[in-house]
Amino acid sequence: MKKILTLCVAMVMAVAVSARTYQHSVGMVAGLGIGAQYKTMVMENFTILAEFGYFTCPSNVSYAGAIAHGVFAYQANILESDGIRLDYYAGGQVKSGYGNGGYGVIGVGAAGGIEANMHNAPIAFSFDFRPGYGCVLIPGTMLGGSGLYAGHMFDYSFNLGVRYTF
Repeated sequence: MKKILTLCVAMVMAVAVSARTYQHSVGMVAGLGIGAQYKTMVMENFTILAEFGYFTCPSNVSYAGAIAHGVFAYQANILESDGIRLDYYAGGQVKSGYGNGGYGVIGVGAAGGIEANMHNAPIAFSFDFRPGYGCVLIPGTMLGGSGLYAGHMFDYSFNLGVRYTF
């Protein structure tokens, strides 16, 4: 009985370890800009993705500059075969940064996409869509006045990420 119990515990632990293919990953992201990514699993199915880079906004109140994104998402498995594990993820994001023209950028949004993890190589590919709402904060001195002016916009981006997993 003791041997059977030990074997069952070992099998459950092996399945739990193989269910998560990595704990941390670092890499690059490209979309409406380019930047560096760091992703970590904070709980079994929850991840935090941090990005910093040079991004642009495709809206009527355009910005381009150094922007930091933080994404908190739920991630779960879609399918797993011999060489690849495919996951989906969905969550929310916050962003802040500094635009080229001397203004600030803040915003919130959603994030959803798919991620492919290679079993034979320590690499993960991701593709996501991020719709959001943001504000461009423009100092009044730039507009010939005083105070702080805000340009509101809806923005979006499609992003491709490549990360080394460990």
